[in-house]
Amino acid sequence: MVQIHVNKGALTHPGQVRTDNEDAFLAEGRLFVVADGMGGHNAGEVASKMAVENLRRAATKIVDEATLSTALQQANEEIHTESRMNHMRHGMGTTIAVFAVTDNDTVVVANVGDARIYRWYEGHLSRITKDHSYVQELVDEGVITLEEARVHPRRNIVTRALGIDAQVEISTATLPVTIGARYVLCSDGLVDEVTDSEISAILGRHESAQSAAEALVTAANSAGGRDNVTVIVVDVTDKPSLVTGAGGSSDERSAQRSEEEEPSESLATVAVGSVTKDNVVAAPGLPKARVGLSLGFILFWTALAAIVLSVLIVFAAYGRTGYFVGFEGSDVVIYKGRPGGVLWFGPTVEARTPLKERDLTENMAIEILGNPTFGDAVSAQRYVNGIRDEVQPVPTTTLPLPVTTTSSSTTTSTTSTIAESTTTTLGS
Repeated sequence: MVQIHVNKGALTHPGQVRTDNEDAFLAEGRLFVVADGMGGHNAGEVASKMAVENLRRAATKIVDEATLSTALQQANEEIHTESRMNHMRHGMGTTIAVFAVTDNDTVVVANVGDARIYRWYEGHLSRITKDHSYVQELVDEGVITLEEARVHPRRNIVTRALGIDAQVEISTATLPVTIGARYVLCSDGLVDEVTDSEISAILGRHESAQSAAEALVTAANSAGGRDNVTVIVVDVTDKPSLVTGAGGSSDERSAQRSEEEEPSESLATVAVGSVTKDNVVAAPGLPKARVGLSLGFILFWTALAAIVLSVLIVFAAYGRTGYFVGFEGSDVVIYKGRPGGVLWFGPTVEARTPLKERDLTENMAIEILGNPTFGDAVSAQRYVNGIRDEVQPVPTTTLPLPVTTTSSSTTTSTTSTIAESTTTTLGS
C-alpha cells in the first residue's frame, strides 16, 4: 500500500481595485474548488458560494469524472433556478475549477470558464485545463498567440459558466497521481497579472503549499490586483507533514482529455390519427365524393396552418436567442435577440449601461455600431465592462494583504488562508 499525503494551502484576496470579493474556494479533505462569480448586485458572490457549497455536500460522492460532472450539473441547475426566480440575480453565474483526489491512484479535474488548474513537477509548469473564453477561441483559431491573449481587451469574456443556462458543458479529465507533483487552482485574477513563467518561479522558491499560495496572491496584487484573486496549492507527497509542500513540477503537457458532455435531448413523437375517405360516413342525402372533397379541403388548410404556425414558432425562438450590444439613441445597451430582428420579432433591451456614445473612442463606437453578438448575457456584460474599464479607469489604491491561518472555507469579502495536511491511503 502507498500512503498519499496531501498538503494544501489557500488564500483569497479582493485585490487592489475592487472592494467586494466574488471568489469562493473549498479546500477540505481531498476536494479542492475555486469559483469566480459574476453578476451585479452581489449576485456573483452568491453564485460562487452556491457552487462551492453544492460541491461540499457532494464531496463523498465524487469518485470519478461522471460523479464530478453530476455534482457540477446539480450546482448549475440550482444557480440557474435562483437566477430565474430572483430578478436581482438575473444572469448571475460563476466559473469554476475542481480538483479531487480519488481512492484509485488518480486525480479527477473539471473546469467551466476561465478558472484554471496547473501542474508543477520537477521545475516545470503545465496547464491541465483549457479556458472556455473568447480569447482562447482566438488562440485555437490561430488569430492571436497565448501572450497576446493575456493582454487582449476582451480577455475576460467567458463562453461558459455555471448558472447561465439550464445545462452546461463541463470539461473533465482523469490524471494519475504523481508523488512530488504540485497543483495550483486559481481564478483569473492571478493569471491576468502573473505570467506562467513567474508562477513557476514562485512555486520553486517556496517549500510549503501555504507560503506558495500567499506568494502567488502577493505577486498578483503587486502587479496591479485589478480583480479578486484566489489560489489553492495542493502538494501530493509520500512524506507526512502539516505544512511542508512537495517541491517539484512539470513541463510535459499533461495529455488533456476534454470530454464535453452534450445535454441529452429526448424527442417525443406523438401519433396523430388520420382521416381517409374509407372511414368517412356520408350524411344522408349527400354523395360521398362531396364529403370527401370537403374534408380534404379542411385537412389541407389545417395542415397548412399548422406548418405556418410551426415556422413562426421557430423564427420567434431564433429571434429571441442570443444577445448583442448596441446603441439606443446615444446610450450603450445590451439587447436580447438578433440584430435587426427576425421577421416581426425584434430585439428587446435586456440591460442598460452607464456608457454613452460620447464616452467612447471612434473605434469603440464603430465596433458597437456593428452590434457584436454573444451567446449569453454574462458575456455581453463582460464585453461592456471591458469597454467601461478602458474609458473609465478605476484609480488604483493599495490595500493591505493580511495573512491569517484558518481552516478551509469559502470566502467573499475578506482575506482567508488555509494550511493543513490530509492523508489518503490509495491502492499501490
